[in-house]
Amino acid sequence: MRVTVVGAGAIGGTVGVLLHQAGHEVVLVDRDAAHVATINRGGFRLSGLLDAAERVPAIVPEGLPDLVRDEGPLGLVVLAVKAMDTEAAVEQIRPHLAPDGCIISYQNGLNEEVIASLVGPERTVGAFVHFGADLVEPGHVVLATRPTTYISELDGRDTARIREIARVLLAVTPVEVTDNLDGYLWGKLGYAALAFVVSSVDAPVDVVVMVPDARTAIRGAVAEVVDVARAQGIELENIHGFEPSRFDRRNPHRIAETDGLFERWAEEGKAAIKRHMGIHRDIKVRKRRTEVDYQIGPVVERGRALGVPTPVNALLLELFHEIEAGKRAQDWSTIAELAHVAMPARDGGPR
Repeated sequence: MRVTVVGAGAIGGTVGVLLHQAGHEVVLVDRDAAHVATINRGGFRLSGLLDAAERVPAIVPEGLPDLVRDEGPLGLVVLAVKAMDTEAAVEQIRPHLAPDGCIISYQNGLNEEVIASLVGPERTVGAFVHFGADLVEPGHVVLATRPTTYISELDGRDTARIREIARVLLAVTPVEVTDNLDGYLWGKLGYAALAFVVSSVDAPVDVVVMVPDARTAIRGAVAEVVDVARAQGIELENIHGFEPSRFDRRNPHRIAETDGLFERWAEEGKAAIKRHMGIHRDIKVRKRRTEVDYQIGPVVERGRALGVPTPVNALLLELFHEIEAGKRAQDWSTIAELAHVAMPARDGGPR
């Protein structure tokens, strides 16, 4: 199948290499001209979990008109840009998308809503993607994990199109079609709350989760996501070993179950390829904004609209704005502040 991957970073690069390796006709599109030049000159390499290298054609967005002139309108587009770049990227794609083409969001957050508003829900496909990868240099991604991806038509119908897209994307990860995409996307927002808490301090995940205050802060942040999801009638799905139900305030075994999760992560994390979240790499290595407004922001906004308190996530949002602006260090004081907010009397003490 002909596939255009827009955003050739960690996720998009992995998708492009593995689809190309499987024999699909792939073009990568990325706004970083130096990255594109490196890919075209020497190919795109994966290391870590897999060892693969492919000469995948790559262009900058300004090359899309020429691509469409030569090859025809775009059919399947895998969108893998950062959430804050979604609208701009879709605006570049929209004039070149075939009437029966579609965009599938391989991103963090709730970007399907933005995509559908621009190209229509009938040309938008939802996805929950959770594999771990880092772009370590132009043309080189280190792949750490490769768990199942869940995809869906926005209305949840089981269609011939969604089955065909699943068949194609099976070259990248295991793929399943779901009728509960919101359950996966909001489950991942719960995971994102955890990820932002542990990334607020400059230390490996396996170290952070062993600190009592960090556990308290994580429990508080994730419980708020569960609260907001429940208020919307969303049944949360498990996220590859991360079970939001363990953080549910109504769970009488919440402390013991989450302690077990933290201890397992701490043990496994010591030998992991990735000991930090991608959020940490955004701040410390790539010196760029995180997706906090698109992963934590929706929790706070929906909570406010529904009358569901989200004080821990609101503080997390504020702290990351300060960290990104260089006004705040990634140190243990962030954990202490989050833990303090996460211990209201209404919840019976520490979380």
